Amino acid sequence: MTSLKPGSWPSPITASLLATAGNRNANMQVVGDDLWWDERRPSEAGRTLVISKKHGDLLAPPWNAASGVHEYGGISWHGFIKDGAAHLAFVNKADQRIYVAQVGGEPIALSPEPPAGEEHRYIELSFINGEIWCIRERHAAGEVTRALVAVSESGVRVLDESSHFYGHPRLSKDGTRFAWICWEHPQMPWDGTEVKVASVVDGHLVEPKIVAGSVAESCLNPEWGVDNELFFISDKSGWWNLWSVTAAGRMRHIIDDASEWGLPLWQLGMKSMITLDDGRIFAVHGAVDNQKLIIVDPVTGIGKDVDCEFNTFGESLEQGNGKAYIFASSPSEKSSLIEIDLKTGAVITVFAKSLPVDSAYFSKPYQITAVRPDGCPVYGIFYPPTNPECEPSEKPPLLVMVHGGPTAHEAAVISLEHSYFTSRGIAVVEVNYGGSTGYGREYRNLLRGAWGVVDREDVIVMVDHLINAGEVDGSKILIRGGSAGGFTVLNVLVNSNRFAAGASYYGVADCTALALDTHDFESRYLDSMIGAYPEEAELYKERSPLTHSQNLTSPLIIFQGLEDKVVPPAQSEAFRDVCVAKGIKHKYFEFEGEGHGFRKASSIITAHEEELNFFGEVIGFTPLL
Repeated sequence: MTSLKPGSWPSPITASLLATAGNRNANMQVVGDDLWWDERRPSEAGRTLVISKKHGDLLAPPWNAASGVHEYGGISWHGFIKDGAAHLAFVNKADQRIYVAQVGGEPIALSPEPPAGEEHRYIELSFINGEIWCIRERHAAGEVTRALVAVSESGVRVLDESSHFYGHPRLSKDGTRFAWICWEHPQMPWDGTEVKVASVVDGHLVEPKIVAGSVAESCLNPEWGVDNELFFISDKSGWWNLWSVTAAGRMRHIIDDASEWGLPLWQLGMKSMITLDDGRIFAVHGAVDNQKLIIVDPVTGIGKDVDCEFNTFGESLEQGNGKAYIFASSPSEKSSLIEIDLKTGAVITVFAKSLPVDSAYFSKPYQITAVRPDGCPVYGIFYPPTNPECEPSEKPPLLVMVHGGPTAHEAAVISLEHSYFTSRGIAVVEVNYGGSTGYGREYRNLLRGAWGVVDREDVIVMVDHLINAGEVDGSKILIRGGSAGGFTVLNVLVNSNRFAAGASYYGVADCTALALDTHDFESRYLDSMIGAYPEEAELYKERSPLTHSQNLTSPLIIFQGLEDKVVPPAQSEAFRDVCVAKGIKHKYFEFEGEGHGFRKASSIITAHEEELNFFGEVIGFTPLL
């Protein structure tokens, strides 16, 4: 083993490998006797296609199953059997229309072309009585509206348009009732939603009524059980737990558990709970670093965890033919699609993403806890430097990663992205700062009115914790983040001198500009995190990193997609101009054809190589790329 300067360790985990091995799987569905799942491929310009276990790829280029609803999309396809044959319905990214293709056939447009000057987007498709029932998002004359609709060759029928936001539309098993969640500005779906139920009469939704939820209760993931009992996830107890409402309107708290059963609804179609054909419930629950699969008897409220080697599970559960399916990961196992036998509980792997290099180069993460001055905990996931050929000649640098959202979290799983840095001798910590999900509503609410304060302070608390523990070199602290994480990066850099350099990926620089120029889904997000605008205009100015940019002294590298509608390029350009005016070492990269998050292999490679080179220039190492 060679003793080398951290940052300069040779590593087989290259930026090219990140791009080519970084295919992302998110959703699956049982279709007849087949299993389908989707895959996003950076090597194909970020195209999302649908794969059949029996038939292979179902969408040839240039078809791309990616909805633009909420700008973040979600599950954008649906498989169904019609006239004895398997069909795929999907939303095509280029024009956002719904297309349908029989397996082996060419896609044919189902949804009509929108009127001139309008754009119609669709998501969460279901085949019901010969139609595709789904959510439609309509952009017209600068206004965004949404509705539940039924789409067929005859056109589009509006089923319900009484709410501004919709999610998780579900038909009951007997076809007589229909459920969904909805919410209004300024709520986000993790703040407060309502569960609505309507009767289905001759293909229409009749007498919809609220059965659960409020502006102060986040209800998610409604699923129909037997006897028209509706199960859902609610944080009424302080944690996203399993609840139900019977057909007679009686509310039941199925399991009172001090752990999360739900996920923040950033992408439509996310499911952490399903009802099984035999009436039982199958779900994901547990701590951020130790999630479990559980099967629940809803009558007794007794649940039993499935014996499984994985500790983190994906955003979509499905069942069919006596089996359940989900994507799973662990600190030592890369993402795998697993099958659970619902009678025996036996778990087998349908397919596993093999590690592209020897597992010895991958850091094994674990959760750590720091303590704020007020005694409150701050959680983080720590990735120690790991390389079988090298040992540090000195204490390692620390790269702080700040997740986006900010209503999100990072889990303790094996990661090619993190190991790109750790295999070169750089320690990494993901900070699940106050406001992150996975730790209950009280922790999630810590960011209310305090965005730009709590997240910044928690990052510094975690850095000081690792320095004081002797884990890292306190003179070589780096920080990177994207979107809301980029906002925290910029805020930390203008309010602290602990950081040698930073990397901002499409980060928020000006809160006022964000409030006035962002997409509809998040246009009122800052009401809860800062305050109402324009009433709190001065507070928006105070919280903006750009306001305090005269304090910036740390070198900064900035990456921005030119088609970003969430955080427009002007935000990144403003901080680039600050660096130019102050003569601060910096680099600025903008990418054609990229939005909020990079999908193309070329963008991913450039960003990672340039970021690592930049950090090396600042703290004194030469990376081997």
